Amino acid sequence: MKKTAIALCMLSPITYVNAGVLDFLTESNHKFGLKNFYDNVQSGRNDRTGKSDIFNWVQSASYDFDSVYVDDHYGFNLGLLAVEPLDYGKIFFAKSIAQVKVDDKGQRSAEGFNKVTEAFLKQKFTTDDNINVNLYEGLRVLKNFGAVSREGSVTSSAYYGITAEVTAKKWDMKVGYLTEYSSPNDSDTEELLTKDNKPIDFIYTIAAGYNNDGESFQYYIGEGQDYLRSQSFGYSKKLTGKKISAKLVYVDALSKYKALSDQNRYFDDNAYIAEIKTDFFLSSGIFSLGYAYVSAKRESSLGRFENNLSNNSYGEDSNLASGLTKDFYNDQENVLLASYFHRYNQEIRLGLIARYGFNFEYKGQDLYEYELGGAIFYTPTSVPGLELSLKGGPNSSFRRGRSDNTPYLDSNGKTNNFDGTTVMAKISYDF
Repeated sequence: MKKTAIALCMLSPITYVNAGVLDFLTESNHKFGLKNFYDNVQSGRNDRTGKSDIFNWVQSASYDFDSVYVDDHYGFNLGLLAVEPLDYGKIFFAKSIAQVKVDDKGQRSAEGFNKVTEAFLKQKFTTDDNINVNLYEGLRVLKNFGAVSREGSVTSSAYYGITAEVTAKKWDMKVGYLTEYSSPNDSDTEELLTKDNKPIDFIYTIAAGYNNDGESFQYYIGEGQDYLRSQSFGYSKKLTGKKISAKLVYVDALSKYKALSDQNRYFDDNAYIAEIKTDFFLSSGIFSLGYAYVSAKRESSLGRFENNLSNNSYGEDSNLASGLTKDFYNDQENVLLASYFHRYNQEIRLGLIARYGFNFEYKGQDLYEYELGGAIFYTPTSVPGLELSLKGGPNSSFRRGRSDNTPYLDSNGKTNNFDGTTVMAKISYDF
């Protein structure tokens, strides 16, 4: 990671604060966090013979510093994290939760780690036309920031680079030029790479949105240099008691992606997800129905949509086919969604979600997959900052190769499904 960014962050209050370091520190926001995360996945998706038990249970402690703006213009943010495993499965799989330790006998085990989660300088300005401009330089967590997003359950991935956000009354814009990536369970940043470890010098992303009188338009474009180019077009309109939305995410394969071996390439030339959804606003909660279609043509096997602008970064994934326990990203897959989220009272929220993927095939055989999920969130008002959550449910899909999405065939040349379950529990306390 760029050490200069951290050094500048440390020196910023001394350099800019005229009112004194003590006032600067006391007026800034300090947040300490404790998190206990349990993740148990019974899945045979990438196992030819049976189920795989992927189990991780960790505890983390974090500190986040969000400075005030000196002279109403300059500041910095710094985040620190420590993660320690409590228990893990017999065959350890990191899942971006803990780090991997390999002993002399080749046995894998979970290992704790420390990391800088964020370290960036920030500036803000407001024009005479009430346009707000925010500039950032350094390591920053980006969620649904144009063509890129964050990943991670215990901590978040982050990007090193220069980003900007501009907001006005009816429109907004986000721009980023990114050169390194920090995975959720990585203590440092890495250069951006292709799947065959060739360098990608940068990722750029530009996003714009316009909102007026219940209508919303969104667009973004982003590219990992000569690897993948992603674009998205979105529209939504609020009506009485409901909202209708549509979205298209389109990805082009560029020269570095097309140069990958067939085993490392999910699609040949382009891929897209098209979706439409209606949200019904009820007195008891929100009920949603949606449909998505996936295209990811691949001559040699079953194609799969992907939107990561480098192999070691994470693409924007706020689409209907991105599931709670798995993604429904296969070529020619049709996806149905039904969900209901209910606020039982001020402290308890409940959610139910179902996805079904169908009408796609491999070598003339029909394939399908589904997930059923439930969630409960409890935020007791008597303990501010405390949240408890429990998520999970059953799912089913076909067995396939992890790296190339090719379905496994049995001795009779038939595909076969597995039935799995996922349970995730989290206790978070911020103070």
